[in-house]
Amino acid sequence: MEEKPTHLHYPTNWGMRFLCDCRKQNERINIHRGIAHEISIHGVRILSEHHICQHKKVAMQLMIPSLLNGAPQKIIKIIGNSIATVVKEGKFLTEIEFLHFEEDGLKELDRNLHQRFGTRTFSLTSNLSWQQ
Repeated sequence: MEEKPTHLHYPTNWGMRFLCDCRKQNERINIHRGIAHEISIHGVRILSEHHICQHKKVAMQLMIPSLLNGAPQKIIKIIGNSIATVVKEGKFLTEIEFLHFEEDGLKELDRNLHQRFGTRTFSLTSNLSWQQ
């Protein structure tokens, strides 16, 4: 998966739950689990046992662990589009482009990346037309 120079991906090991619309005939839609292996405010690379078809919508719940002991994790709900899937470590690594965040999800993700990695990843006052 090609790295875009303007989109920094940060190494993470955050849990994810996801649903994709790539189900096959007569199969139930299941909630799959994976790991947010790398993340930016523009997208994520999910490591999971489920192969996500290319160019499909994916509904995700990103579970960000708290930095404070005993505090609950933050769950951010996101809709994305799958870009590509490759095999890595015997599992599937899928690159997802974020399309839409529920509520203040984008600000929450940005705040958490800033707290953990020390740099602002995105100007939250910029035009967010790509989200709509």
